[in-house]
Amino acid sequence: MSINYLYIDDDKTSDLEELIAELEYHSDSNLSITHIQTRPMKEVQSIFLEGKFDGFIIDQRLDAANEREEVAGYWGTSLAQNLRTEMIGGHVPHAPIVLLSNEEVFVQYFNKDESAHNLFDFTLGKTAVSKCERFAHQASHILLGLADAYHIANNEVQPRVSREKNIERLLEPLLRWDSKAFKYSDKRFIEHVNAKIHDPHTLISLILNSLVRSSGMLVTEKVLATRLGIDIEQSSDWESLKILLEEAKYQGVFASIKERWWFSRLEDWWYDNNIHKNVLRALTASERVEAIKVFTGLHNLVEISPKYKNGKQSEKFWVNCIASDTPLDPADALLVSKPDLMPWEVPLYLDPQTTHDRECDRAKYKVHSDHQKKVKALYWRLTRSGE
Repeated sequence: MSINYLYIDDDKTSDLEELIAELEYHSDSNLSITHIQTRPMKEVQSIFLEGKFDGFIIDQRLDAANEREEVAGYWGTSLAQNLRTEMIGGHVPHAPIVLLSNEEVFVQYFNKDESAHNLFDFTLGKTAVSKCERFAHQASHILLGLADAYHIANNEVQPRVSREKNIERLLEPLLRWDSKAFKYSDKRFIEHVNAKIHDPHTLISLILNSLVRSSGMLVTEKVLATRLGIDIEQSSDWESLKILLEEAKYQGVFASIKERWWFSRLEDWWYDNNIHKNVLRALTASERVEAIKVFTGLHNLVEISPKYKNGKQSEKFWVNCIASDTPLDPADALLVSKPDLMPWEVPLYLDPQTTHDRECDRAKYKVHSDHQKKVKALYWRLTRSGE
């Protein structure tokens, strides 16, 4: 079933054809985007309802005249606010609203208006979509995932909220989890979601941004390999091992963005099969890999080698540098300042050398104030020899 978005942008359709085609291309023919220039808000609402669209894509600056020489006289955030109000009032079905704008507009307007941030389910930069294939693919699948998530929330979750008190069963259509994944999920996440269950927009935002796109209960392939101590590039049996871990794979909404695994299910696999007497966290990379080889019979698995060669780096790898993906023990990493981190999310870390040599975006990834004095000391400990 094709997902249909209504795209409101004051540019001409001919100027946006390549951008639209890029997003549709990466959807495997599952996404269709219809562009209109600015209209009065009520007319936009009518077009959406009559066309039975699944979601909105909105530009921030909507100040150019349309083909009828009319100027809308509002910003994208104003339109989004109006649509959210209409959704709450029941005049428009709850649906995703995505901001798609030029990057300089984010800097000049959107980023400075914090009150507008909660209006959109996601924000995309036009230049990034046009010039980066990986980003365009991710953007396309986020659009698909948002529409799917809202459809499930509207049709399978919201109608049952008043009568279904079991949160595991209530969220199952969205998260596709089993009883084990639910049992070992962070209860703070469960409580927070339960409190927001009546609001599809907030519920879906929580799932996307603090579960699927963050590290904590779910882990990416990179983090999965790091915690197993495995060097993906050097291990020809890595894909075979992933097949053995299929039951731990996340299958819920937004699963097509990037592969993720329930880490609690990975721990179940480790414990239930008695792969080693110690927990993963207590073992070095070589100890983890050796135990996995013995249990699985997959001998083409290679342990992660430490980046720093002076013997001072811990090989109990557990996290990855947010900027370089370098596997690290948190004891050898620098904490990133992220005030909006949810309690169930794993903190972000930076590699000392990447930070010391300023190889990362320092505005985007700022070292936590408690760790700023550690930058040089940690860098020298890991890089100097003979000490």
